[in-house]
Amino acid sequence: MDRIGILGGTFDPFHIGHLSIARAAMEECALHQIVLLPAKVQPFKLGHKMAAEEDRVNMVRLIAEENAGFSVSTAEAYSSGISYTYKTLKTLEKSYEGARLYFILGTDSFLSLENWYRGEDLLREFAFIVGIRPGYKEGETAEKAEILRNRYGTEIVLLHNRTVNISSTEIKKNIKRGKSIRQLVPFSIERYIYEHGLYT
Repeated sequence: MDRIGILGGTFDPFHIGHLSIARAAMEECALHQIVLLPAKVQPFKLGHKMAAEEDRVNMVRLIAEENAGFSVSTAEAYSSGISYTYKTLKTLEKSYEGARLYFILGTDSFLSLENWYRGEDLLREFAFIVGIRPGYKEGETAEKAEILRNRYGTEIVLLHNRTVNISSTEIKKNIKRGKSIRQLVPFSIERYIYEHGLYT
């Protein structure tokens, strides 16, 4: 059975932190594929101004071209309405019939997972890979993982990924201030941002 990791987010823009967790998940969980899933509108980011869907999709497509086993899904980016993870994974389940889907997320998102739209169904029906920052809510995350495994029979893998403290906000601030973003995003993303005048 193929094991497919789904990494979703606004990717506004996609940065080294995203790439780090995707590569760690692929390696540690022996995934056959990583699907990058740019969101249209995240429920927790309503009202935030983002780069156009087309630009965010184009940027992650550059990453997929550069990394073997990576692909892009526009199931959310070009959909109408708010992106809900449960609905999206049910859609992707049909596209990757017979595969085991693993949703990849960070510590904070994981800790609130039960409160997401149809969170209990999400936990019963899908598997999860959690990117942990060493020392950051590590004990709380491990404890929560055990509770959810017992409560829902969920497969949850805690990654041992390298810590990369980068935020999209930091990248945008650097661009507006004329500072370099070379250490924060892959080169192809940096080039795309400047060629298309994003975040200025």
